[in-house]
Amino acid sequence: MKITDAQLKQIYAHAKEIYPAECCGFLLGSFDEGGLVRQVRRATNQNTERTDRFIISAEEFAEVQLAADETGLDIIGIYHSHPDWPAIPSQTDMDNAWDEVYYLIASVHEGMPLNTQIWRLAENGPRRFEWVALEIMDERVL
Repeated sequence: MKITDAQLKQIYAHAKEIYPAECCGFLLGSFDEGGLVRQVRRATNQNTERTDRFIISAEEFAEVQLAADETGLDIIGIYHSHPDWPAIPSQTDMDNAWDEVYYLIASVHEGMPLNTQIWRLAENGPRRFEWVALEIMDERVL
């Protein structure tokens, strides 16, 4: 997956603002361009009962999908933070994962983003996440 430094900073700012709860949002772009992120869009975490889980409403998802369609983009991924936990998928992440979508997880410790990893469901074999390389692109590419 490819993302710019500025886009990562948007995600980190969101994670710091929402900490100690999980932040969440959308990665809009193109699978045809090797998973190039063209826009980062925040989502509202609807989970008010647990700080270590996120829920994006169907209405917000539909709104973002419509906006992406209008600009010729796809929802290529979902981002969220793991407060005081590693940037590896949880069982809840696995239970809610969709095929072909990138999952950017930012580990946030004591309010500071420390590590970011990209994951995707494996195409073959048992249901599991596979690590995906993250390429930070020059913003002039966009």
